[in-house]
Amino acid sequence: MKPPSRPCPDTSFLKAFSHAFGSGALIEGKDAEGGNWLDSLLRLLLHRVSSVYGRMIWRRAASQCRLDPTARLGYGFQINNDGPAENITIGAHSIVRGILHASRGGHIHIGEGVYIGDNTIIYSVNRIEIGTGVMIAHDVNIYDNDTHHKDWTLRKIELDSMIKKVKAPVPRITSAPVSIGDYSWIAAGAFIFKGCTVGEHSIVGAGSVVTKDVPADSVVYSHGALAVRNL
Repeated sequence: MKPPSRPCPDTSFLKAFSHAFGSGALIEGKDAEGGNWLDSLLRLLLHRVSSVYGRMIWRRAASQCRLDPTARLGYGFQINNDGPAENITIGAHSIVRGILHASRGGHIHIGEGVYIGDNTIIYSVNRIEIGTGVMIAHDVNIYDNDTHHKDWTLRKIELDSMIKKVKAPVPRITSAPVSIGDYSWIAAGAFIFKGCTVGEHSIVGAGSVVTKDVPADSVVYSHGALAVRNL
């Protein structure tokens, strides 16, 4: 007589660890077989740890930005804001898995229903505006600044302040606002530089380097991100 099957363990709490493309953790068939008190204890511990860590991430974010209660944050989410909380806003129903960094008075404003994937870095010392319904994949970089100076003597001052902790005024770096239009899609690995506007509904192809404005309703790809066709 065939023994009665055992129910598959509830692993819904592991979904927070899934990749952008996943719907949850991958469970092999053998993982659903058997089960004893040790399995139950392990699942309970994982659930408790993930819950505590998740609360830590949320509370840190809420202390550094204006975070809509309906937004969701990934377990890889990071935030650094050396200005007031108003300098970073995350709109309703948005999902942010990446890294938000605002310094030297920078502003990052994320609209409603935006998705930002794992390991994406958004770094502002000026202003970055992300519209409604924008999809930003993993490993994207969006900078409104040069990050460092072209003059090596100024870079040395900055480097000394970081490594040697030498207290000296660090000159401002060149910057210009960035805007990502409503319902646009920035594919994996793209890089958007300072001063660029991506028009609404547009698509920036994977690995593209955007150095100038992208027209609305267009598709761009390749190095230099030249518009190749209209949608």
